[in-house]
Amino acid sequence: MRLVRTFISVILLLFIIPGCAGQQPILVGVSMELTGRRGDLGVEARDGAILAVEQINANGGVNGRPIELLIRDDKGDPELARQLDADLIDAGVVAIIGHITSEQTAAAIDQINAAEVVLISPTSSSSYFSNQADYFFRVTPGTDFYGEALAKHIYNNRDIREIIGIYDISNQAFTEALWFSAKEAFEALGGDASQAFTFFSGETDLKELMELVSEDEPEALVFISSPVDTALMIQYARQLGITSRLFSSTWAGSQELLDKGGAAVEGLELISVYNMANTSPNFQDFIDDFKARYNRAPGSTAAYGFEAVILLVEGLRQTEGQAEGLPEALTSIKNLAGVQSGISLDQYGDVSRDVFIDAVINRQFVTIATISTEE
Repeated sequence: MRLVRTFISVILLLFIIPGCAGQQPILVGVSMELTGRRGDLGVEARDGAILAVEQINANGGVNGRPIELLIRDDKGDPELARQLDADLIDAGVVAIIGHITSEQTAAAIDQINAAEVVLISPTSSSSYFSNQADYFFRVTPGTDFYGEALAKHIYNNRDIREIIGIYDISNQAFTEALWFSAKEAFEALGGDASQAFTFFSGETDLKELMELVSEDEPEALVFISSPVDTALMIQYARQLGITSRLFSSTWAGSQELLDKGGAAVEGLELISVYNMANTSPNFQDFIDDFKARYNRAPGSTAAYGFEAVILLVEGLRQTEGQAEGLPEALTSIKNLAGVQSGISLDQYGDVSRDVFIDAVINRQFVTIATISTEE
């Protein structure tokens, strides 16, 4: 009788174990700056990623398996970013959502490629990562497209012939790439972009910096910096009597810019992949769901974090939740429904999608132009 019971127990286990294995969670890492100078952006992206995972799991996960996020704070420290990514890889994640800045991504990318683990960034858009057949993917266009589009807008639509760049070298991989893309495009049109100022966020005296800028009486200023730093520099610029036209990158496009910049940032124009005036059902659902989950409106980075997850999950559905074959699955994705527009990846994991020119009007971001990747 004992032998019969043992046999029955073994048979039951043979049936039960595969069923449990089918429900094993798919581990996905999230590694981004949640505290530090750019912690607000990391928190937004993390919250967008969490919302996406909750919705995906509520609808059956990936082939019946739930997604489980392993969330880490890289604190904006490149060495810590590498360490956390290594720990996540050791924990068995199939991919990592991160990092927030191009500088952090640049620090981690060699290690990621060596481990052959996919890294999907919500916001790292430096053109230094473009046209590389590797394990890095993203949901925002590269700085080469951003820079050219912004330069053409300033030259053609605003009839401006001189710009001065001001960019933060604490995120140099992004800011420098964007400035040089804009500079090259602006000068190709016949404009003057020969002068630029750099600073290091948290260390440079921004008031003294703007005093130096004011000596040149610039026609237009292009800020490539965080929302807080951009707001502060514009405040100082206006106090110093600088009347230049003001432009900025997508990095500054958050509520913090409006809150800290106040009346000084009125009229600022910036390039963005996020259109606040978008009326698509997907976008309206995203806003409603985010507000219901977090009791606040989402910023652009929240949308990018959300999209990074849905892009990853689309790839995982093709690989049945496995890391093997994931890069090939991701590069095959075309016109995936994003928060605002379709997401298509090329053979290098670079995204193709529209960008927008937003203006600060009555302390709100208002989209004033759409720039297609086809133009």
